[in-house]
Amino acid sequence: MTKPEPKPEPKPDIAVAALVIRRAGGEVLCVRKHASPRFQLPGGKPEAGETMVDAALRETLEETGLAVPRGELGYLGRFTAAASNEPGHTVTSTVFTVAGAAAEMLATPAPAAEIAEYAWVDPAAPHVELAPLLATRIFPALRPRNLGAVTVFAGARPGTDPATSALAFSLGEALARAGITLVYGGSKLGLMGEVAKGASASKGPTHGVLTTHLANYELKFDALDTLEIVETMAQRKARMSELSGGFIALPGGTGTLDELFDEWTSQQLGIHSKPIGLLGAEFWRPLLEMVDHMVAHGFVRQTDRDHLLVADDPIELLNAMRAWTPPVPRWM
Repeated sequence: MTKPEPKPEPKPDIAVAALVIRRAGGEVLCVRKHASPRFQLPGGKPEAGETMVDAALRETLEETGLAVPRGELGYLGRFTAAASNEPGHTVTSTVFTVAGAAAEMLATPAPAAEIAEYAWVDPAAPHVELAPLLATRIFPALRPRNLGAVTVFAGARPGTDPATSALAFSLGEALARAGITLVYGGSKLGLMGEVAKGASASKGPTHGVLTTHLANYELKFDALDTLEIVETMAQRKARMSELSGGFIALPGGTGTLDELFDEWTSQQLGIHSKPIGLLGAEFWRPLLEMVDHMVAHGFVRQTDRDHLLVADDPIELLNAMRAWTPPVPRWM
């Protein structure tokens, strides 16, 4: 009786760090090694004791001569695909980003070390041969994000400025016209009610999450497409977070701040990678001044402050959320 052939040992996954440097026009810096016909991102394997951030910055400097400021980095994610130059292996890349003004301020790349040439490549229409990881995983992740549903935090009171109610209504309209589901606390009161009215008036999908306690006071907005009833405020926040592709805070009180800071803390820790926007810049100005104060005293990272989106126009804010990339998680 012949023995079965032993199964081949699986080849180990290769872990690398890489950096997306993206110009204002959307083109991404790619490099090609002397030994390969395919372009990839600057980056490589971390050295002993080196973090993925350190590896991405060091490799980029060695390969292109570009010294990218650590504080300008964002975080795109981790991606796995077949290795381009090592058959039978897979490669998992931890990918960071630098874009916009920070990318434009960098010097002209100068290929060095094992790099033969560089090219600025449009992710939507690449004109060079790409490594599998870049072509099938990373470039698709650079497309504008599909928000799908946005959770809105807002006051249960109207406030003293009628313009704030109009802003909430216009946000509901903008979500509806963009085909984005409004997720919110389910109430008919205050700005919460106004954003729901705006979405309903424009025939947009709406989803409310309300606690049993508040439902007993007949506070629900009657025209919702879907209303979930949960037992606790913690369950309410968790459910709104789960349903959401991003978060927008309208003016509000302590409940709005509680919801906002809960999601912002989770974003900083990498628990989620969803954009957070503040609508109504003048209302939020004192809070942002306090955040700047905390940055100056070393309690908040500048990158976390910079990744909060602020706007006065709902459409402008939604566009910024689609183009947003998350900060590097605090404990990466």
